[in-house]
Amino acid sequence: MIKATLVTPLPPQATGLADYARRILALTESHVNWTVAYPSSALPVEGYNCIPISRLGEEDLSGTVVYQVGNSPHCEEVNEALLANGGIGLFHETNLHHVLRNRAHRTGNWKSYREHALHDYGEKADEFLKVMGKKAESLSEYDKRLRTNPLVGRLISACSVIAVLSDTAKREMERLAPGKQVVRMGFLPDFMERVEKPQKRNSTLVIGVAGSFHYGRSWEDIVSAVEMLRRTVDCRLLVVGGGWPKTEFSWIEVTGRLPDTEFRRHIEKFDIALDLRHHTCGETSGSMMDILRSGIPAVVTAEGTFRDIPAGAVLRIPSESGAAGAYAALMYLVNNKELRQSISKAAENYFAEVSDTQKCLAQWIELLSGGSQ
Repeated sequence: MIKATLVTPLPPQATGLADYARRILALTESHVNWTVAYPSSALPVEGYNCIPISRLGEEDLSGTVVYQVGNSPHCEEVNEALLANGGIGLFHETNLHHVLRNRAHRTGNWKSYREHALHDYGEKADEFLKVMGKKAESLSEYDKRLRTNPLVGRLISACSVIAVLSDTAKREMERLAPGKQVVRMGFLPDFMERVEKPQKRNSTLVIGVAGSFHYGRSWEDIVSAVEMLRRTVDCRLLVVGGGWPKTEFSWIEVTGRLPDTEFRRHIEKFDIALDLRHHTCGETSGSMMDILRSGIPAVVTAEGTFRDIPAGAVLRIPSESGAAGAYAALMYLVNNKELRQSISKAAENYFAEVSDTQKCLAQWIELLSGGSQ
């Protein structure tokens, strides 16, 4: 058995990284004796040796240590532990500006934030800080500013190895950390049995959006695109995930955050999926991976890791095409049954390739054994 420590968000924290931690443990439990270190707002996982991050000791840090690094407040303690102790960083995003800036606001530790800026921007750091110091016109404008001024800071320097979940993230990390080992890992499924597609009760087409809300998801364009489609097609919008804006439209259903099984059951109701991310943070979208696994034809923007999905497995549109571009793509799929079927098959094949359980297990064993050279 390999002895290792996983420093990570855990349920009930409302972040995909907490769910992903359970997938790592489930995949490797027969080969790895894990100690799991969790933030103060999480709870221990039954069946594993779990300790709060604040109680990490020399014994826990003496072997292989993996940190799940993400761009949400749930990851603050994980990120700080990586900075303090070093180890393998599993980066779920390549731009961590939101979490680094949020921590500076919350703690008043602007010195640390400046050090992150100096690390990434060097002599241009003052210009970067000046841009970020301007008063924001709105939360949406501020979010866009965080996305278009990427920051990963000193976290990559603290890593012995950088692990990522997409080809795009690998290229970006190799650019940011020349000479450092960057390993491309497969994306772990949730290991549940396939949830069967439910019988349709009527002919209404279901356009689906999956995952949590953030300002980079182009909510207004999504609503406008489906609203245009409704002029000629009997359809509704089903949004499966938490944090989305409230709406008074009767043809829009928003479920809120759901457990894995219920999440999967709801996305199986989709006839066509829609994901219009703009200015991404380099995230690998777990919700899009679930859509691909289920063979649901999807319209996506040519942004971030969506560019890694093979041509033919999604219908990609330029992000600047907005609601009109999304509407045209939706209409194109509605009118082309054979195309929907071919996209569905290619999507399933792509997911099977990048999420093959045995390949993923071999990658994790190699990473934890120090053999990923």
